[in-house]
Amino acid sequence: MRSFSTLLLFVIFATTSVFAAKAYHNQVGFLPEASKKLVLEAGTASNVVFKDSNGTEKLSVKPSAIAFWEPAQDSVRLVDFSSLKTPGTYQAYQDNALISHPIIIQAKAWEAVTKASLKFFYFQRSSTALLKENAGIYARAAGHLDTAVQYHSELGKTTGKTFNGAKGWYDAGDYGKYIVNSGITTYTLLKLYEYNKAYFDSLRWNLPESDNATPDILDEIKWNLDWMLTMQDEDGGVFHKLTTKNFSGMVMPEKDKAIRYAIGKTTTATLNFAAVMALAGVVFWKIDNDYAKECVFAASKAFNWAKINPTEYYTQPSDVGTGTYGDSRASDERQWAAVELLRATGDSSSYWTDASTTPIASIPGWSYVAGLATYSIATAPHLFGTIATDAKTALLELADKLKNEADTSAYGISMTSSNFYWGSNSVAANQGMLLLHAYYVSGDTSYLTSAIQLADYLLGRNPLDLSYLTGSGVNSPKFPHHRPSAADNIADPIPGMLVGGPHSSGQDIASCQNVDYTVPNAPAKSFYDNVCSYATNEVAINWNAPFAYLIGSIQALSQNIPVWENLGLPTAPKIGKKKDPHFKRVLRNNRVRIEKTTSQGEVIYFDLQGNRE
Repeated sequence: MRSFSTLLLFVIFATTSVFAAKAYHNQVGFLPEASKKLVLEAGTASNVVFKDSNGTEKLSVKPSAIAFWEPAQDSVRLVDFSSLKTPGTYQAYQDNALISHPIIIQAKAWEAVTKASLKFFYFQRSSTALLKENAGIYARAAGHLDTAVQYHSELGKTTGKTFNGAKGWYDAGDYGKYIVNSGITTYTLLKLYEYNKAYFDSLRWNLPESDNATPDILDEIKWNLDWMLTMQDEDGGVFHKLTTKNFSGMVMPEKDKAIRYAIGKTTTATLNFAAVMALAGVVFWKIDNDYAKECVFAASKAFNWAKINPTEYYTQPSDVGTGTYGDSRASDERQWAAVELLRATGDSSSYWTDASTTPIASIPGWSYVAGLATYSIATAPHLFGTIATDAKTALLELADKLKNEADTSAYGISMTSSNFYWGSNSVAANQGMLLLHAYYVSGDTSYLTSAIQLADYLLGRNPLDLSYLTGSGVNSPKFPHHRPSAADNIADPIPGMLVGGPHSSGQDIASCQNVDYTVPNAPAKSFYDNVCSYATNEVAINWNAPFAYLIGSIQALSQNIPVWENLGLPTAPKIGKKKDPHFKRVLRNNRVRIEKTTSQGEVIYFDLQGNRE
């Protein structure tokens, strides 16, 4: 790509296409039986006519009344052309004038973007070269081998001691690896596979492992799980992150030679790790039994450490300037971890108390994961009984709010002004994920329709007329804040990356030579397609994952491929535990207690809340 200094002089709010459309719509394509809408600049109330590639009129639709959408300060009309179902390429006209980009309808309209959004994780692999046969023009040398990672001095480890922290995904546009963000990402992809196993078992997108018997999505997930396992300390706690002390410049991975450290060991990272490893055990059980057992053993060991260390929160060392991912509340991670361990082991005596706290429906993010626990509880009534009913009720109440917002929105989506903050596009994707879960537990297709509207928004039905996924659609970001894409001297960025999206906080304006790209009172238009804009145009693994979940799930559903094998969640395997040399549960004075043997041989006891006796 162009040099960073050159890009700072290039001011662009949305990539401009040859044709300036007056109708905003999904630029990638529509599924034949799915809802189809476009947003029309207010203009006239004349019918919108849809013509096929031969110029033959196929449909004429009267637009809705003008309505105002606050996030963009726009007055627009909606045009619903869902009745147009025949595969083909169309364009929209009003008053004989062309107003749209090509409108594509096909059975696998979203399969290519599903693959692209998942291939992104391959391009984010650490500790390996990307070969031309898999990466094409984006092939690169290996960077950050991480075979001799040092411990930051605040961990109190022996000076000079190192460990192998290889593999894993780069977190975002930088080269750090962070457990809490990696965790929610990996969980989301594991759930995507678990709920759509039949579809993803046969889907391939040219990974180095594509010739093996394991589905590509699980090969990719395992690359990151392997790294996460290296981040568990001997006592069961998990290191918070693996980074250099400060961010590198905009260089290729192999050019970043600074020392890498394990930094921090926290309750939130440890519980996040426990939840993900427990789910990995369930997913890998029939594929690699030994690996599944390793994951669940690591999860139970982590959970025990967190019981004894319930408030070890991250504090950034004074000499470190990489991402903080600070979180001073662990109750949500604790419930999430307990729920997944209960599903994996069937051990109610160890996990029921924490797993059965009141389910909370929420749009998940790395710092608040209560909603992830609710997803798993609501879809496992065979394990959670009436708690599952409570979870389902909470889930549907929030889904109804989102659906009602979409039904009354001028843009036909559930996003409101309050949703436009850092990573707003991931908010849209995660709203879609929640709506899909509402559909799974209810069978109500109106939730599915609302989820489709959010996918359409991300792929072009927005006031910037922009597909937010690099390399997809007529207009897409060209200059994301992403080090490999900025430093590889290739004109186009790596494809399949969902950029963070518009909002008006402007944290990066100073870094953009004081170019103020924000639009007053219009956060949905406040976006800068420039490598300097880390606040709106950076990429991140935890943004791509819910996008892939949303797009991939709907594509699978559109092909009548069963979810959970006809919506029946298979009983989670009861994965046996290995003996933990550091912790065990014992009956002491007629009460269950955690017994720990220290490295000095001292035996100490804790109650189940982690209080030492």
